[in-house]
Amino acid sequence: MREQREQPVREVWTSASEVTSGARDGIVYGHDGTHLFGTFRLPGAEAYREATRSVYRRTMTLLHDLGYPHLVRMWNHIADINHTNAGGLEVYRDFCQGRAEGLEEAGTDMSAGLPAATGIGSRGDGVVVYFIAERSGAPLHFENPRQVPAHRYPREYGPRSPSFARATLLPSSEKLFLSGTASIIGHRSTHVGDLDGQCDTTLENIRLLLASVSEKTGGKVEMDSFTMLKAYVRHESDVPHVRRRLREEVGPLVPLELFNVDICRSELLLEIEGVLTMKFSDEVRGGGS
Repeated sequence: MREQREQPVREVWTSASEVTSGARDGIVYGHDGTHLFGTFRLPGAEAYREATRSVYRRTMTLLHDLGYPHLVRMWNHIADINHTNAGGLEVYRDFCQGRAEGLEEAGTDMSAGLPAATGIGSRGDGVVVYFIAERSGAPLHFENPRQVPAHRYPREYGPRSPSFARATLLPSSEKLFLSGTASIIGHRSTHVGDLDGQCDTTLENIRLLLASVSEKTGGKVEMDSFTMLKAYVRHESDVPHVRRRLREEVGPLVPLELFNVDICRSELLLEIEGVLTMKFSDEVRGGGS
């Protein structure tokens, strides 16, 4: 999945507190009293709608039962994401239908309660999902001012719209989770076939979103606020160029990983996500005087 010329990457999430781990209904998790990290896998299948609906519903039930009701971030890695399944539906659209139904059945607010997320291709088999949830201090979800919220995409993108926010702020840690972001304005893909054009639009989308988050929260978050950055690139030959573009944008110190996988729309060439640290003045952090 990662750029083949380099060593494999391992992503590790750690806690300074004691972690309790467990497994239930196909979901493996660990929690520390403040945060919960979990994952599940769906084996390769002709269609994923029903399995996705079921496991998303079970995930929300698990979070409720363990006392971590606030979803913060989700990652969805989907094999053959752009392929057409046996029912004539694109694999990603089939997955999105099941995801929306599972969240809805669990009582999720589909307009204001959706977390940041990435839905991306995978070189593995089936579907792998991992997620972060919060016990208290409800996360804040944000949309991009020049993009239609994903949950309101028109039906041309599938039976059910993708279910995610463009970014989620975890107030307890002042971390902002940036969803997978691509060259989309409104709900339309732009610069089809033009790698630099898609890079430009994607980066501008991120800048506009960060400016909007800063304005709405009274904090400060900019392109130099990244603590981790990932890029997903459709064509392996484009990986070095995307790496250069991102290094020019964020500098040499930000941890950066690139992955050669398919993107959620067949015409998109790249997608960018990351984690940023927000800065708040003491007055804003304390709620003013």
